[in-house]
Amino acid sequence: MPILSRNGLQLPVIIGVAALLSGCVLPEELDADIVMTGYRYEASLEGKVAEPRTIGALAKGQALPPNHDAQMKAQEAPALALPGMTHFAYVGEGRYDFAMKVDGELSEAAPVVGFPNTKGGRNNFLTIRREADGTVVISSPEVPPKALADLKEVGLEASGTISIEFDGKVLESNANDQPADGPHIWNRRTWEEQVFLRFDPNA
Repeated sequence: MPILSRNGLQLPVIIGVAALLSGCVLPEELDADIVMTGYRYEASLEGKVAEPRTIGALAKGQALPPNHDAQMKAQEAPALALPGMTHFAYVGEGRYDFAMKVDGELSEAAPVVGFPNTKGGRNNFLTIRREADGTVVISSPEVPPKALADLKEVGLEASGTISIEFDGKVLESNANDQPADGPHIWNRRTWEEQVFLRFDPNA
């Protein structure tokens, strides 16, 4: 996972818009609803992402450059160019509100979709993958221990709820709520908590 260089911070680039945004951002608040029908998916995500270098500077009482907010606001347009992104607005102090909605179908030729980078990649905060054996895995990335300590140092906390509804046989799930009928629910309260669900849509 790519790491930011620092004078005091090393934080992972967790989401896949780093090529479009100056610096990187982390999903501080993340609410997601994913509905799977066979290999077809409908996904809605919203929340708040934070730019950790700004958060860290403010936490240490450091002054930001005069043009800092203007530079942060300038990243709205490239982020809005991402497929499915419907809202991306700078709200100050290194944070953006965002919302996106994407639908499609996993195929053997295109077996993976990620959010917010719909082409996939390891830096997304959620990924849906059709495996070679026909099962589907929905997961979020692991945050390295050193990065966890840095996030705690600057006071960035994770929150949100992820809901995944699907047809098929559950093979593995670490959801907080795993009903026999209805969506699996993850209550995101720490950066250590990951989403992992494997199911067979053909069973």
